Amino acid sequence: MSDGASEHSVPRGRVELRHLRAFVAVAEELSFSRAARRLHLVQQSLSSQIRQLEDELGTQLLRRTTRTVELTTAGEVFLTHARSILEAVGAAIAQTRRSAVGETGRLTICYTPTLAAETLPRLVTRLHERCPEMTLQLCEMWQAESVDAVRTGRFQVGMARCPDVVNDIEYLRLRDEPLGVVVSAHHRLATLGQIGMSDLADAALAIWPRSLSPGFYDLTVDFFRAHGFTGPVQEFEYLTSGVFHSDPAARTEVFEGRAFSVAFATQFDPVPEGFVWRPVDPAPMIPVHLFWRTRTDAVTRAFLTVAQEVAQRAGWLAGAHVQVAPR
Repeated sequence: MSDGASEHSVPRGRVELRHLRAFVAVAEELSFSRAARRLHLVQQSLSSQIRQLEDELGTQLLRRTTRTVELTTAGEVFLTHARSILEAVGAAIAQTRRSAVGETGRLTICYTPTLAAETLPRLVTRLHERCPEMTLQLCEMWQAESVDAVRTGRFQVGMARCPDVVNDIEYLRLRDEPLGVVVSAHHRLATLGQIGMSDLADAALAIWPRSLSPGFYDLTVDFFRAHGFTGPVQEFEYLTSGVFHSDPAARTEVFEGRAFSVAFATQFDPVPEGFVWRPVDPAPMIPVHLFWRTRTDAVTRAFLTVAQEVAQRAGWLAGAHVQVAPR
C-alpha cells in the first residue's frame, strides 16, 4: 500500500478511537457485514474507517476478498495493542465517572466514642458495599473537637450527638436514641427491667466533662434535673473511649452504688463486667448528627446518600433532611 495520501486518509498522528473500534470489530468478526451490524454502522462507513487506519499506519492490516477477511501479520500485532488501548480508555472513563459521583477517592470521618459500636459500623459496612473503591480514614474524638476538625477541613464529615454547629456547616439529624443508665450489678435497681427517674434522685451522675461535649451534657443533665434528679454531677477524669469504666473514681462510685452513669443500649458489647445497663423512664432522646462543610465534594455527598439510605432502612429517621447552620 502506498504511503501517499488518499481521499480516505487522515493526517499523520490522527488515529482515533473510532478507527480502533472499527478494526477490532472486523478483526473479531472476520466479516465487514457482521462488524457493521455490531457497531450500528453502514458497511461503507466501516470500510472507509479501516482504509483510513491502514493509510495512517502505512500498512495493510486485513486481507479481504469477496468471501473472506483475514488478519495480516501486522494486523495481528496491531489487534493486541488496539484491544489494550480500548480497555484502558474504557477503564479510565469508568473510573472517572465513579470519581465524579463520589464512588472512589478518600473519605475522612471523625466520630464520638458512643457511636463506635453500632451506628458507625452500619454506615461503614453499607458504604463499602456501595463504593468498594473508596478508602476511609476514621478517627475517634470528642464532640467539641470534631466540629473544629470539620470546620477547618481536617476531616470531611463529623458524627456526634448534639454538635454545636457553626457557620457554613451543614448537618443531618440521622437518628434519635433513648439514653439509659448504667448501675452496679449488685445495686437493688439492677433487678428492675426499667428504672424510674425517682429511683435516681439522690445518686451522683457520672458523665464526661461538659467542655468536651456541651450539647450532649446540657441535654442530658437538664432532662434529668427536669424529672426530679437532685444529686451531684461527677465529671470523668480519665477521658477515653471506655468512658465511665475506664475512669477509676467513677467506676468505683458506680460499682459501690453511690453513683450511676449514662449510656446507650448500642454503646456496649457487652456491658463491662460487674455493671448492667437499664432503660430509664422517662428516657431522654438524644439525636445523632452528621455534619460537613457547605462546600463539599462528591465523596462526601456519596457518603451522605448512603447514610440516609441506612437511616431509612433501619427505621431511624425516614424523614431526615439536610440543614444549614445559621450564619
